Amino acid sequence: MRRNNKGFSLVEITLALMIGSIGLLALSGILTYVMKINRMATDISIATALARQKIEQVKLTEYNKVQNETEYEYNLNASGESDAATGMYTRVTEVAVNQPAFNTKTVSVSVYFSPDMQETEKKAVVSTIIYP
Repeated sequence: MRRNNKGFSLVEITLALMIGSIGLLALSGILTYVMKINRMATDISIATALARQKIEQVKLTEYNKVQNETEYEYNLNASGESDAATGMYTRVTEVAVNQPAFNTKTVSVSVYFSPDMQETEKKAVVSTIIYP
C-alpha cells in the first residue's frame, strides 16, 4: 500500500515563518522612516503656508508703515493663530530698508518648526522686495 503524502512538514512551515517574520521586521523599519519623512513634509508645507500668509499681510500694508524691524511670533498653530497648547511654529519677520536698492524694502519671513530654532533644515523661508 502506497501512501500519497501531500502537504508541508513542520520544518518547512517553521522556515517559511522565520523568513516572513524577517521580511516584516524590515518593512516595519521602512514604515517608521516613511512616517517620519511624511511628518517633516507636512511641517514644511505648513511652515511655507504660514510664511506666505505673512508676506501677503506685509504686501497689503502701506509702504510707509512697514518698519525696519524683526518681529517674532511664537506658538503658532497650522492656521497661523497663537495657541500655547498646540502651536509648534515660530514665525520671524525681518524687514531691511534700502536693500537691495534705494527706496526698497526686503521682507524675509522664516518659519521654524523646531523647538530651539537652530536646526536650519527645520524651517521655511520666503522673501520678497517691496517698493512704493
